Amino acid sequence: MTLGEAFQLNDREVISLLGGGGKTTLMFSWGRELANRRRGVILTTTTKIREPEPSPDYVSLVSSDFTRMQEWIVKNLPKHPCLLLAQSSLPAGKWEGLPAGWIEEIMKIPAVTCILVEADGAKGYSLKAPREGEPVVPSNTTLLVPVVGIDALGCPLDEKHVFRWRLAMEILQKPEGAILDEEMIARILAATLKERPERTRVIPFVNKIDSPNDLERGRKLGRALFQIPGQEIRRVVLGQAQKAPFVKEVISRNLNP
Repeated sequence: MTLGEAFQLNDREVISLLGGGGKTTLMFSWGRELANRRRGVILTTTTKIREPEPSPDYVSLVSSDFTRMQEWIVKNLPKHPCLLLAQSSLPAGKWEGLPAGWIEEIMKIPAVTCILVEADGAKGYSLKAPREGEPVVPSNTTLLVPVVGIDALGCPLDEKHVFRWRLAMEILQKPEGAILDEEMIARILAATLKERPERTRVIPFVNKIDSPNDLERGRKLGRALFQIPGQEIRRVVLGQAQKAPFVKEVISRNLNP
């Protein structure tokens, strides 16, 4: 099963990845997969990403001139199935992403079929608690994908294991060192989804599924994610973003009374 099949993609999508647990890796893996099946794929971020290595999988533009960027997209999409966009280069080998409003305008270009947006930063942590103003989600997002690494489950709530762990303590009303269970992780992801645009689908991705034990733990976490109030989550994708096959299993919510 492909990522596109697992997430039930439509012909045109704006997909925002948020949370922790491997968003950048997922964005590039998914971008390669999509580019093998369709044209008009764009990868970008509304935060910051590490400058990627050159790759035959995409061509990139770094520009703070939005008019130039629009013209470049129109010129290059017929020749290249996948484009990578950023606004500027930063110190320490990072790129600054695009304003959310730019992404909304780029999707109006007819040749664009899918924009994958890393809409959150987590500094490599598998679990992240959002601060005010995060994540930065374009208003035209059609699919929200909260990401969490299964290795966060069973870890202590502390600086080593949770990005912005003090915020997580406030959200959960739990002390430092409390062991993260499925319900606690679901509550942190619920906080990440509080600014969800209207009519946006939500399908979480539980990452770092590397063994049968991980798969069983992922199923339990998925069932907890179904219980996030107000989100109507109906499916959860379990997988491993680093290597194909990226999808290990899709679990669906039982809507029968």
